[in-house]
Amino acid sequence: MTRLAWGRVFGVLSQLAAIALLLVSAWLIVRAAEQPPVLYLMVAIVSVRFFGLSRAGLRYVERLLTHDAALARVTEARVAAYRDLDRVAPAGVTGRRRGDLVSRVVSDIDAVQDRMLRLRSPWVVALVSIAATTVLVAVIDPASGLVVGGAAGAAMALVRVIVPWAVRRSGDDSSGWRGDLAADVSHGVIAAPDLVAYGATELLRESAHRSIDRLASAQRSTARLAGIGEAVVLVATGIAVAVVAGMSAGLAPVLVGVVVLAPIALIEPLTAVADAEGLRPSIEDAERRLAELADAREAVADPVVARSAPTAFALDVDALAVGWTDIVASGIDLVLAEGEVVAVAGPSGSGKSTLALTLSRLVEPRAGAVRLGGVEVRELAAADVRSTIGYLAQDEIVFDTTIRENLRIAAPSASDADLLEALGRAGLADFVESLPDGLDTAVGERGSRLSGGERQRLCLARLVLGGHRVLVLDEPTEHLDEEAAEALLDDVLALSPERSIIVVTHSPRVLDRVGRTLELGCPGRPVGRRTRGQAAGV
Repeated sequence: MTRLAWGRVFGVLSQLAAIALLLVSAWLIVRAAEQPPVLYLMVAIVSVRFFGLSRAGLRYVERLLTHDAALARVTEARVAAYRDLDRVAPAGVTGRRRGDLVSRVVSDIDAVQDRMLRLRSPWVVALVSIAATTVLVAVIDPASGLVVGGAAGAAMALVRVIVPWAVRRSGDDSSGWRGDLAADVSHGVIAAPDLVAYGATELLRESAHRSIDRLASAQRSTARLAGIGEAVVLVATGIAVAVVAGMSAGLAPVLVGVVVLAPIALIEPLTAVADAEGLRPSIEDAERRLAELADAREAVADPVVARSAPTAFALDVDALAVGWTDIVASGIDLVLAEGEVVAVAGPSGSGKSTLALTLSRLVEPRAGAVRLGGVEVRELAAADVRSTIGYLAQDEIVFDTTIRENLRIAAPSASDADLLEALGRAGLADFVESLPDGLDTAVGERGSRLSGGERQRLCLARLVLGGHRVLVLDEPTEHLDEEAAEALLDDVLALSPERSIIVVTHSPRVLDRVGRTLELGCPGRPVGRRTRGQAAGV
């Protein structure tokens, strides 16, 4: 805040230098027309040079300080937004597609910077500049000072009311169309091979072009309406110039140029205010969306007083019901001793993935109980549960960075030896060591430089490195050929008995290898050591 305050001080000084440059130049031109001795003009000549140079220097310092403060504030806001997203995960913000959510979070956080730099700062600079100019003109001619101050004040009041109202009335939804466009492009990138294979690329292209056209139309409409503010400024200053010129008959000739040009000197700060007010609706909407994210209910709430994390990692599921808004599977019973392996099977929609997320403490149980090490998970901090139970999704995220950095997400302080050990447990150490850059090999966007099996092994190694004792793997062999799937399954099963493993799958080969199966949606079949798990309504 100190840097921001000093930055605004230098911004005011820069604007005052610009105003002084214009007014001193006006005095100099009029006085030079009287052809006095050149020494009479030296102070004015030096002043023009001084104000011209100082304006640029002061503006540079102002931008340096204010942007430094704004970027620091944006960094804090971005971290806070990521924490909010982590808190509400995996439910996230309802009604938002992935690309839409990413676009809105990124652009909305940038609006925090806009409020500091492009909304508040122009008002501060304009108010001080108008006050200083009005006082200066009033010293020369009180009536002219009243006209200049009144015209500037009226322009600011009209801009503050008219511009935001006009922008809102236009129904501008640029952020919405921008989010739709981002979602279309994001889905297109992810599903590009399938779209090409099925000849459906034209559908995506049409959808993206519709979003582009609507976004462009909304932005054009907003730009036209925001121009109303500049029109108000020009009309107000034009009237002020005409009135002051009519009142300047009794002034000394060298002062006429000063008072007449004074309203024109205020065009720049007033126009900056008009532009700022054009941004106000979008900034306020962005802050409202960020506030909604901050106020969103946690997907999983920690207890008021959490119990200490248990050292044991046996898992006991008793009459569990799972679901997001409605129950999709109920009556699920399972006992998983330390080091055991079990498969979860069932038709699509039977709740397999929802069960995996519930066991990983990413979704609240709808009914029943889940005990970890003999302790009900609702009595434990969610982070403690997740540090023990690790979840590997079917389409796990691999970041566009190196193998090393993808692994260190799980353990930032891990040494290279730790990374290679985890890769070895996942069956990927020999492959990584054979690469020219080893751990520093870039994996590409979404792991595009790795095969499907290598990508899954890298994600599995990340779980191993994180020290999770219970691994919940959601379709780990999906999209792999038979040989790669068998090899990956060998490495997965080799992680027991040090770890308990739950494999969510519909593959008969995986079910045969695991042996013990919990089936959802198929009543009447025994499950593990307890009764069957049965999907509601089946």
